[in-house]
Amino acid sequence: MARFAYIYKYTVAHADYIMQLIAGSKDLRSLFDGEALDVACLGGGPGSDLLGILKYMIARGKKCPLTCYLFDKERAWGDSWGDVAKPLDATFRVYPIFQQLDVTDSKTWSGYHKYLKADLFTLSYFLSEVWKIRSQAKPFFDYCFAKAKSGALFLFIDNRASEFYGWFDSLAAANGIEILEAKSCNMCFSIDEEKTDLGRYYEKFGWPKRKSEVAYRIARKK
Repeated sequence: MARFAYIYKYTVAHADYIMQLIAGSKDLRSLFDGEALDVACLGGGPGSDLLGILKYMIARGKKCPLTCYLFDKERAWGDSWGDVAKPLDATFRVYPIFQQLDVTDSKTWSGYHKYLKADLFTLSYFLSEVWKIRSQAKPFFDYCFAKAKSGALFLFIDNRASEFYGWFDSLAAANGIEILEAKSCNMCFSIDEEKTDLGRYYEKFGWPKRKSEVAYRIARKK
């Protein structure tokens, strides 16, 4: 029930923000013109990163195979996204790979290496999620940011609060990651989202989240 509630309330909006940011960035768009694309979604269990990427690719007719590593502490999120490729009418292959990871426990992440070669790392509302345990989480982010390959892009989006985007900025500065675009703004989901698609759930629960005050960063590993 908790997973359903989060997906219903937040994932539609957050996924659409990801799609909009990709569409508005030349650097991010260029990733989808290659032969294949690997993405690492840090704290990506709720699926907004994956769904936003899929929405962009389907809308733009992209054809490159997509491998998406979803990392989250909650193992049950794997049930939500393991079969997401089956109902898609897509022109590309999708490989969602869910891996359980606790940023405060190095034993759960020190053995993962393949995702460090990702072309894109996404952090959608993740730093705010772990802010209260940031001292324990910092070794993971330092490891991940330091080990990311040269040229990899980072897409960060979170609540518009200086402690969250300031943390990302400090991690980037310490690990040779150049900020290409930085902005604080209001975002709302696209007009192509139709409330009738929610069916009986809309009648029962009303509108999901529609707009947010956000800060985002697009960055590149040197």
